[in-house]
Amino acid sequence: MKLYYSAGSCSTSCHITLEESGLKYEAVEVDFDNATDPNVALVGKLNPLGTLPIFITDDGKQLDQNIAIQTYIADKAVGKNLLPSVGTIERAQAMNWLSFVCSDLHKGIGALFGVSYISEDKAVQQQVRSFLVGRATECIAYLDAKLAGKEYLMGSTFIPADAYAFVVLGWTKYLDIPLAPYKNIEAYMARVASRPAVAAVLKAEGLV
Repeated sequence: MKLYYSAGSCSTSCHITLEESGLKYEAVEVDFDNATDPNVALVGKLNPLGTLPIFITDDGKQLDQNIAIQTYIADKAVGKNLLPSVGTIERAQAMNWLSFVCSDLHKGIGALFGVSYISEDKAVQQQVRSFLVGRATECIAYLDAKLAGKEYLMGSTFIPADAYAFVVLGWTKYLDIPLAPYKNIEAYMARVASRPAVAAVLKAEGLV
């Protein structure tokens, strides 16, 4: 299996889940800031949208959406209990969390990276940022409340959505959104970061 990733992007969450899985894989960094990186051109060929992650299975099939990749890895990692059994309410709840992170948290926080592209007018940028920060903090507050009394999103068991949420929440430090008001999230971030697989990925991607 092969994962194409960009350090610190949402693809890092797939890298974490792969490391948690114990499966054999290859992680290939794509440096979008380096025009001479041949992997940048390769990404454009593999995915016309030019986005990551891109995941290649052992038999050459391609996936390029976080939820699909995360689910595939979890199901391949038999015995690791990264996702509950198919057909159970617990499985649906775990997928519900993956969907929340992808559809709400990721978009809510990630949209702030694009504020400067919307307009060159600083006043317009500030208005847009104010609106987007409101949406992002709404999602963060929701997550903080849901984490009350829990180690991870599903309780005591780490799931792929935890890897995804950890990465997306980490973007707040680049976007001037303090997490200090959200004590459950602060504790959660520290807890996830201390996992050996997470620490290994952060080191491998040069994020620590």
